[in-house]
Amino acid sequence: MRHAILIPLLLVAAQVAAQGPLRRPVTLSVGGTWSQPQGEFDQVYGKAILGMGGQLSIPMGMLPFESGVAFDWGQLGGEREVVAVDQQYLDVSEGTMSTNSNFYGFHLMGRFKPVNGKVSPYLDGLAGVRSFSARTKLRVDEVDGPLSNERNAHDATWSYGWAAGVMVRLGGPLYLEGRFEKLFGGEVDYVDPETIAIDQDGNVTYDTRRSGTDMITVQVGIGFRF
Repeated sequence: MRHAILIPLLLVAAQVAAQGPLRRPVTLSVGGTWSQPQGEFDQVYGKAILGMGGQLSIPMGMLPFESGVAFDWGQLGGEREVVAVDQQYLDVSEGTMSTNSNFYGFHLMGRFKPVNGKVSPYLDGLAGVRSFSARTKLRVDEVDGPLSNERNAHDATWSYGWAAGVMVRLGGPLYLEGRFEKLFGGEVDYVDPETIAIDQDGNVTYDTRRSGTDMITVQVGIGFRF
């Protein structure tokens, strides 16, 4: 899924760049994220979340305004165990089963970026959706990819907020970027990773929690201008 976040950004950026030079450049950003739940989400879940984020921003001619999209992914936690495998066409008798709880976000973005220079600050407005899901995958040595891939739970909610960041040019089209984001989200059901249990036969049990999904996020990564 992390690669699925980056591929659409690269494809859209390449398509826009192929249409001809723009007076202000298209910006593609990717980086690692650290998110801290806020309010009710912090009370119920209460731990920092690591993940990845990406933004694609397209200028509106010569104006200091841009529009685009933002994606993000975060891992709430999970469990991994060695389990028994009974498949007639396999020589192995054990495999590794993992259950992971994650969130995925997709937001439309409006950006105010008054300066395009060596140091370029910006302010974003964001609105979209965020989904929470858990999946269980079984892997064995004789099979490329997971032997099974099952979604255990899924829920989604609206999300909106703002972000502020700064891009510092390293050389050519490459920039170092820091970004702070604050998002407000509705209530959602999600798998509590602390309650995930996998027995030796591969049976998975877990509890769910329900809360709002407000959070702040810090992203540090690189940006490219086209």
